[in-house]
Amino acid sequence: MIRKTLMLIASLLFLLSARQETADITGSGELHFEGIVQTSKGEPLSSVIVEVEGSRAETDADGRFILDGVQPGHAAISLTGMEGTGQYFVNLDQSQDGFIFEYPVVTTVIFLHDNDLHFNFNHRDEFEAKIEEIRERYENVWLLNGGDTFVRHADRWVTNDTSYYADQSRFMIDTMNEVGYDLGVPGNHEMDYVGTHTGQSLEAAGFPLIAANIDVATTILPQFKPFTILETKNGLTIAVLGLSTVNFDKPGVTQRDYSETVQAYSNLAVENDLFMILSHIGLNSDEMLAESFPELDLIIGGHSHTLLETAKMVNGVLIAQAGGPPPRHQVDPDWPKYLGKVKVVFENGVLTEKSGHVITIGEPVDRD
Repeated sequence: MIRKTLMLIASLLFLLSARQETADITGSGELHFEGIVQTSKGEPLSSVIVEVEGSRAETDADGRFILDGVQPGHAAISLTGMEGTGQYFVNLDQSQDGFIFEYPVVTTVIFLHDNDLHFNFNHRDEFEAKIEEIRERYENVWLLNGGDTFVRHADRWVTNDTSYYADQSRFMIDTMNEVGYDLGVPGNHEMDYVGTHTGQSLEAAGFPLIAANIDVATTILPQFKPFTILETKNGLTIAVLGLSTVNFDKPGVTQRDYSETVQAYSNLAVENDLFMILSHIGLNSDEMLAESFPELDLIIGGHSHTLLETAKMVNGVLIAQAGGPPPRHQVDPDWPKYLGKVKVVFENGVLTEKSGHVITIGEPVDRD
C-alpha cells in the first residue's frame, strides 16, 4: 500500500514537472495555453478551431482546448466555427490559465456625437457623467464632433470684439480636450477664420480634425486629414472619412465635390470592417450620399442642426445628427445639451446591427 502511494506521488510529480517544462521549455518562455469556448449563455461548444501564432487546437465536447509552445505577451486568438471566424486580443502570460471565450465573437461599438455647438457647452457635469457611464459599460467607445464649434458672425458674439472670439474658441477646444473627444470635422464656422485666432484654437485640439474634400492653402488654418482609422479592442477597423462645407469666399480654403470625394476614397469600404462619414454638410446632402453610396455603413452629421431623435435609415445607410443650439447661434446657458448615441454590433467581424438615438441633457427651453 505504501509502495503504491509512493508510486502515485511520483507519477503526479512527473506530470507536474512535464507541465512546467511545457510552460517554459528550456527557458524559452513558451506557454501552455488552455481555455474553454462557450456560447453567450455559457454552453460549451465543441469543434471550434482555436488558433494563435500558427498553433491550432479543436475544442472537445466540453468546449476545452489546449495549446502548447505559445509565446507570452499580447496575441490575437482566432475562433473558427460554423458561423465564421472571430478574433480576440489577449495578454498571454504564465499567470493566466483557463481563458473563457464566447463564440460567435460579438463586438459592440458605440459612437457618441454632437454637432453645431456654436460656443455652447452647457450642462457639462451631466454630459461628462453620461459619457463616463457609457465608457464604463462598453469597451469600444468614441466621442465625435460634427463641426461648427465656433461662431463666425461677430454680430452674434456676446461682445463684438475678437478677444471674445479668441477666448471662447480656445475655451471650447480646451473643454473638448478635457472631456476626451476622439475625432472631429471642421465646420464652415471654423473655416471662416477670424485672424489667427481660429487656427491657434484648432491647433490646440488633442484629437484629429478630418475633411477630405477641403483643400487648405494657407498657414492660418491647420491641414485637415482626409480620414482616420479607428480600431476596436479585438482588431476590427473603422474608416472614418471627413466631409465639410464652405459657404463663403476665404483665401486659401476651397471645397471639392462631396460625391467625387467619397468615390475617391471608396477603397476604404473594402479595406475595413466599417466605412462611415463624419460630416458637416447637412442632412439633405447626407441623404444624397447614402442614396449614391450603399457601401457606406453610417453617416454622423451636422450643419443643418437637425435633431434626429432616432437615427434614420436611407438605402441601408444609418444617418444620425444631434440637433444644435438656439436660433441664430446664440449663447444660452440654459439650452439643453444633445448627445447622440450610435450603436453598431459585429458578429465574427460581420456587421449585424446598427441603431442610434439622441439623449437630451437638461430641459428643453422655449425662446420665442
